[in-house]
Parts: sequence; structure tokens; C-alpha cells
Amino acid sequence: MSGIRSTSWLLEEYRRHTTQLEELRALLHERLAAARAEWESLTEPADDEHAPEAAASGEPVPLSLGRLRRARTAVSEIEAAIDRLDFGVYGTCLRCGAFIALQRLRRYPHTRHCAVCHDAER
Repeated sequence: MSGIRSTSWLLEEYRRHTTQLEELRALLHERLAAARAEWESLTEPADDEHAPEAAASGEPVPLSLGRLRRARTAVSEIEAAIDRLDFGVYGTCLRCGAFIALQRLRRYPHTRHCAVCHDAER
């Protein structure tokens, strides 16, 4: 009988859990906005106001392909995390199925793996 919890305890745990998920959702949307802004800043053509030297010379602005790929990957990974949240599987490792620690999700809200599986992939 020690495993049986009261209804009020279960409701409190549910509220705490949903509050944490909403905080993580807000964090994901904040990071998505920043990642999209980064992506857009890298893909927008230069104009006279924002890059007068480049526009005046008529030369294209050099763009780091690595930076462009990282920006696009960040947008995709964050969007995928929001999808996992919407489908109810957010916070579980895609490799082993274990719960991902809340501290890890707060630091890397778009992570797909627990720390153990992440380290194993390296």
C-alpha cells in the first residue's frame, strides 16, 4: 500500500508537471524565434542601409555555409521538439526511452537524447 498516493498529491504532481512543460514550451518558442531571426539574417540579401560597403561595391556578401547550416539545423531541431511536445513524447530519449532530466531540458530544450545516450553517440 505504500505505493498508493492521495488524489490531492497526484493532482499537485500533475500541475507541477504541466507547469514545467509550459515553461519549456515558452523557452522553445523563444529559442525558435531567435533561430529564425538568425536564419533570416543570413539569407536576406544585403541592402544599402544594412551593408553599405558590400552594396556599393556590387560584390556578394561572403556567407559561411557552416553558419547557414547550423542556423537551419537549429530551426529544424527546435520545430521538431515543439512537435514532440504537441504529440506528448517530449522529454523522453528517442534512443532508450528514458526520461530526460529537467535540468538538461532547461539547458538544451530541443535535445532528443538523455545525457547517457548523448555521450554514447559521441
